[in-house]
Amino acid sequence: MLNFLTTTTVCGFSLYHVLAFFLIYSCTGWCLEVIFAAATTGQLVNRGFLNGPVCPIYGFGMVIVLFALTPLQDSVLLLYIGGVILPSALELVGGWALYKLYHTRWWDYSDFPFNIGGYICLEFSLLWGVGTLVVMRIVHPVVAGLVDMVPPFVGFVVMCVLYAVYAADVVVTAFAASGLAKTLDAMEQLADSIHAVSDAMTQLLGTTTLNADQKLDEQRLQLKLAAAEAREAAPEKRALRETLAAVRAKTAEAREAAKHASEIAKLNTAEAAKAAQLAAKGTIERAAELLRLEQLAEELQARSDEMQAQLLRTPRIVGPRRMLRAFPGLKHGVKKTTLKALRLGLARRESPEEEPKKNGSDTRKDA
Repeated sequence: MLNFLTTTTVCGFSLYHVLAFFLIYSCTGWCLEVIFAAATTGQLVNRGFLNGPVCPIYGFGMVIVLFALTPLQDSVLLLYIGGVILPSALELVGGWALYKLYHTRWWDYSDFPFNIGGYICLEFSLLWGVGTLVVMRIVHPVVAGLVDMVPPFVGFVVMCVLYAVYAADVVVTAFAASGLAKTLDAMEQLADSIHAVSDAMTQLLGTTTLNADQKLDEQRLQLKLAAAEAREAAPEKRALRETLAAVRAKTAEAREAAKHASEIAKLNTAEAAKAAQLAAKGTIERAAELLRLEQLAEELQARSDEMQAQLLRTPRIVGPRRMLRAFPGLKHGVKKTTLKALRLGLARRESPEEEPKKNGSDTRKDA
């Protein structure tokens, strides 16, 4: 096996060297990510996709750069252009593939100018070119010399162990990332459901309030009409006193009209009672529906809170919780409200853990 690795070549490099370079640059890239995060945020965070101290995208990127740009290493311009294009293309494909696989953006350059889909941006692409120049001209010759200094058999044994751990880490992380994606999907659906219930409650309350306002306006209008009729009736009373004899002469006609009006009033009263019953029934039904929606909203919120608590109880060093800390720019699906709530919960959960250290006590340990 060792003989096969040392004698088989790809683009001028033996498989032994390719595998060694992949491990070395994966670890080097992880170190750079941790240093960059510490410099920008002031916190030491495992910024790799995997749980171990490796970033596979850097390993793949350097192997591709070595294959394609080694023949061009004498030309600074071509080496820089290739260093801009190749790592950027890998970052674009890698980010797109991870999004299609997990519906999650592990990094996002949407806020940077001249970005493509948020996967890459001009600023970092230009920095990749500078990094490629430094690595190809300065770093890689040293790394290659160190690899050659290690006896092939020792290097083979070490790589077998490291790649076994690497493979196990890939499997564990893949399951963790898939579980995180499913949890975020479910929480996003719950958030959508909660918003839908809230909208329904708002509409229902708005309808009830509108009906009440209409009834109040009708009552106010009736009072105004009654007052106006009373004011108009005052001079008429004086006229009636003066023409009392004429009114008495028409008593029979008035009684007949009163009888007819009484019959109409009875009909109107029955219709009014029926309308009142229907309105009361509608009010009761709206109240029952509102109560049902409130209970549903509480159940959905409790379920969302439970899922969030379960996610935040996962280990801090490995799993979904580590990923939330490792990728502050992580975005899932279309909405970001779920992640915002999770990060707030994560901050609240982790801040008390720092207090005992400040007080000189180390009695609390992370889950």
